[in-house]
Amino acid sequence: MKTLQTLLEITKFRLVSLVLWSVAVGFFMAAGGPLDFPLLARTLAGTALIGGGAMALNQYQEREADARMKRTEDRPLPSGRIRPGTALGLGVLISAAGFSVLFSGVNRLTGILSALTLLGYLFVYTPLKSRTSLCTWVGAVPGAAPPLLGWTAARGEAGLEAGVLFLILFLWQLPHVLAIGWVNREDFQRAGFKMLAAGPDPPEPRPGVFGNDG
Repeated sequence: MKTLQTLLEITKFRLVSLVLWSVAVGFFMAAGGPLDFPLLARTLAGTALIGGGAMALNQYQEREADARMKRTEDRPLPSGRIRPGTALGLGVLISAAGFSVLFSGVNRLTGILSALTLLGYLFVYTPLKSRTSLCTWVGAVPGAAPPLLGWTAARGEAGLEAGVLFLILFLWQLPHVLAIGWVNREDFQRAGFKMLAAGPDPPEPRPGVFGNDG
């Protein structure tokens, strides 16, 4: 039971389930007729695997910052319930499985967009969090991708309607993230994150709490 709980936490199952609702909304709106339920199932399965993998990889990247924040110090990596190497391997494995499902079982466009979303989240947004408050705007891009993925899964192409769905979710995230940044501003400052609404530049972070990640 503890292992299952740790797995759900490292992949942020609750957050990924919300992402799947957004994907489903995009799929339903794009279908325009009888639903292809097997295609929807493959779309949701692939997205769930990529989303869970992204969450595990993100926690691997931010394990030291998470250890400095009260809101995240009990996550699996800072609390020592899972080793960094295990989180990294799990994230890579299930992300790869998700890409395989989308590329082979849905369509190439959805697979490419999901890959770009993952790369943007891990290698653009996450590093920018400790460098500039503009990361909030950048992070809203991968955050707005789920309904677009659902749309392209159903239609095999994007269009104006898909762009509107993307824009709605992009704009909705900004006040949401600003509120989180303000409420948790002291935590973000301790971690060295320069989020919008998090306050002035953070102090120098403390030395890392992890030794050999092995």
